[in-house]
Amino acid sequence: MKSTAKADAKRKTARVKLPCSGRRILVVDDEKTIRDLFLQIISYGLPNCRVDVAVNGEEAVEAFRQARHCILVMDLKMPVMEGEEAFFAIQKLCEEENWCMPSIIFCSGYTPSAKILRIVNDNPADCLLKKPVLPEQLMAEIKARLPA
Repeated sequence: MKSTAKADAKRKTARVKLPCSGRRILVVDDEKTIRDLFLQIISYGLPNCRVDVAVNGEEAVEAFRQARHCILVMDLKMPVMEGEEAFFAIQKLCEEENWCMPSIIFCSGYTPSAKILRIVNDNPADCLLKKPVLPEQLMAEIKARLPA
């Protein structure tokens, strides 16, 4: 049976995306107090998950590249690279590498941009939490997004 260019192209687009690392969560926030608090809350509430931290969007993209976390809890306003820019960099990376996109839980004390609102409205895997975030609220959103 001969393979055609059209069939080859169809096979390439039908490739199964590589899933994120099962129970691995990345907390991204430039404020050490918030990073430490979220780390404690998640580690206590989900002892079978690994929780990593990053201090800005640039570190988040690199950490995700290395570990492919299933969930990112990400601040929007940070130095070096903000959460919105990091989201689009991770999205691009996932498209290029044929990886599944992680769930993103944006956390911010600021009014989010129209792009962020569109992201969370268009995709139920993502959400936006207003700071200050209650521990129960954070855990409920994470648990709702953990893979089975």
